[in-house]
Amino acid sequence: MAPNVRLPPDSDSEYSDPGLECSDESDVDSVFDNDDHEGSKCGSDATVLGESSDEDEVDFKDAVNLFGGNTHPPEYYQNAVKDFDESHYDGQDYSPGSDVLLDAIEDTWKEFCKVVDRDPKESYTSLSIGILYNFFNWRLNQQVNKDGRKLCGTKKKSSLSTYWKVFRLCVERATGDKIDPKLNRKMHRALRDLAKKHGLSDEKRVNRCMTIEDLSEQIRTTLSTTEKCFQLGEIRILAVLFLLLLAPAGARPASILRLRFGDIRAVLARDPEGGAHNILTRFTLAFTKTYLGVKDAYTFTVPESFFDPSLFLSPHVYLLGILFRHQVFKAPSLTSPDKLDMLDIHAGEKELPLPLKREFDDRLVFRRAVKTLTGYDISMDAPITYGMMARWIRRIGEILGFEYSTIPYSLRYAAANGFDQSVDISEALRNLALDHANSVPFQRHYLGREVNADTWAILRGQKPQQALIKQACSVGHSISKRRPTDLTAEQVASVNTHPLIRKLELELRRMKRGSNERAKALRKLRNEKLRLKRSLKQNIRNEWTDSQAVEDIKHQLRGKWNPNQVVNKGCCPQGSAQKYLVQALAAKYDNTIEGYY
Repeated sequence: MAPNVRLPPDSDSEYSDPGLECSDESDVDSVFDNDDHEGSKCGSDATVLGESSDEDEVDFKDAVNLFGGNTHPPEYYQNAVKDFDESHYDGQDYSPGSDVLLDAIEDTWKEFCKVVDRDPKESYTSLSIGILYNFFNWRLNQQVNKDGRKLCGTKKKSSLSTYWKVFRLCVERATGDKIDPKLNRKMHRALRDLAKKHGLSDEKRVNRCMTIEDLSEQIRTTLSTTEKCFQLGEIRILAVLFLLLLAPAGARPASILRLRFGDIRAVLARDPEGGAHNILTRFTLAFTKTYLGVKDAYTFTVPESFFDPSLFLSPHVYLLGILFRHQVFKAPSLTSPDKLDMLDIHAGEKELPLPLKREFDDRLVFRRAVKTLTGYDISMDAPITYGMMARWIRRIGEILGFEYSTIPYSLRYAAANGFDQSVDISEALRNLALDHANSVPFQRHYLGREVNADTWAILRGQKPQQALIKQACSVGHSISKRRPTDLTAEQVASVNTHPLIRKLELELRRMKRGSNERAKALRKLRNEKLRLKRSLKQNIRNEWTDSQAVEDIKHQLRGKWNPNQVVNKGCCPQGSAQKYLVQALAAKYDNTIEGYY
């Protein structure tokens, strides 16, 4: 059947013959029947725009029939099977970080084989408990690397165990076979003996959770402190936004840092319970350990919280600030937060999308500051690395007065334990949010080793003092503004009197100025001073809790204790913009929607 096309009313009379079958139904048919334009009695130029020329049609038919309808001849696949390189698929896929670790341990193995005069590759196939024991014993005895730089050393038994596990992967990568199970069992005993011989610690890293109160103090300190400087105020905001996106998702920190503007969706949503419209933020984590293949992306929805005591814990404030700062919204008139108050949702609909510009889809949210001719600016593509963010968080924790080092994973621990204890989240949903295949990783690494329950009250049938227990098991249980954050001038000067520093300085004076040897010695001296300062500071912080408690007890019993004594650290005052930001976020408002806005 030839397609029929409806023509405009002012068409020529020869095309408007009432005898022709041009109807509404034929118009619908013409959308799907495009094969016979030449035989059509009622056609238009629009119906033949997609037709190809006769020469193109001949070329296409020739190409299809050339190899019996296939793209390549049979010989192509015969040769492909014969020449296929199967070795490419023999090895295991590892993340870039794991590859670096594997290569480093393989280099160490080659160094050891050079010491004992053995071939590294042949030694992989003839491993014995004797050579493995002495390899790890040799590694633990090393104080400098092959370049002559000082090694930090192995201090924990768990690190030695990890080293052994990675070495097994090196053997499997080199030989294609796993280590003999009998030899593996022997090595477990050997590792215990080596740990005892070298005095390695059995203590594991503290996996205390950061409570919401601890998080609030961490954010307040990040925004208000002048002890920690950021190159740009926007970097300070991004440091807070990172925490507030990591906390509700419980995601791996690296996946938050790789968040792009295209992974964010903002909508104005109608409250099904009849309340005020709510700004929903949806962010999708697409980068979660993708080296084994693309994983399903997880989307988290965070609604706007009304009537919080302050805005410090509102992720919308910081995220919208970044979006408006870079003018990311697609609507040209949506240029400031006050314009959001003027928006409404169409009757019968539940959401009003707030679309973002497409050109920002692949641009990272968390980008570092770069130096320009006029100062500092946000980079277009250079990301904030995990190491940078971890150092900022740890430093803020020190300034805040936490006893334990605060790390990004503290929030992941908190989310994991919070999900586990919530009646609104199932075990399957918890594993999905944490990106775990099952509950084993949670039980081994995330479930707090500080038992977060008043077991004695439960045993006696009394009401548990859960708030007190939760505080006692958190990161901030021993918070103190009096805790030292830096070395005093006298403590810094004491480092210069260390015997090793004096020896290095004496050697430096004997060297010729401008020589490479002197440059290396100067670098070694600086690194040694930094190492001694870090060690001294950590020792002082470790001993401070007990020593200060003894002093407080003595002063209280003598009646000379002042609990409100303020520690003056001599910090520079806040700038006007920083002061205004902190005051605005901490401002009190009425318990109404109007007061909130």
